[in-house]
Amino acid sequence: MSMLDDIYARLPHAGGMCLLEEVLEWDGQSILCATSSHQLPTNPLRRHGALSAVHGVEYAAQAAAVHGVLSTALDAGPVLLLGAIRDLELTVSRLDQLAAPLKVAARLDARLGVNVIYHFELTAAGQSCARGRITLMQGAGGMA
Repeated sequence: MSMLDDIYARLPHAGGMCLLEEVLEWDGQSILCATSSHQLPTNPLRRHGALSAVHGVEYAAQAAAVHGVLSTALDAGPVLLLGAIRDLELTVSRLDQLAAPLKVAARLDARLGVNVIYHFELTAAGQSCARGRITLMQGAGGMA
């Protein structure tokens, strides 16, 4: 079992919805992940054969959740939900048309308990594809 398999076992993702393939680096404030799952025809986020750049938000949310597990902020096992998206900038229309692997960077800006705000950026071949800010909040069924 890889490190990401172990982490995803603690998150509410399974199968093809485990979008990230590798953690390149991380520390207490940030994480950098890589993946080529945006190129897969079986990517569950595709609609009519296309993967919109808007779905980069899900990649960013998963990077933030993986960071939460690695930094032990999610040791209690709460379910986090995407609560808000702010300042979203998309510089491409579709992720599936990017030939290069995606790098997904997320930087923790604020934390209150398990609720967090991250700035994120997705890049491919050094070019920005999507960036913005996400808020992840404890789900109604989560633990404090």
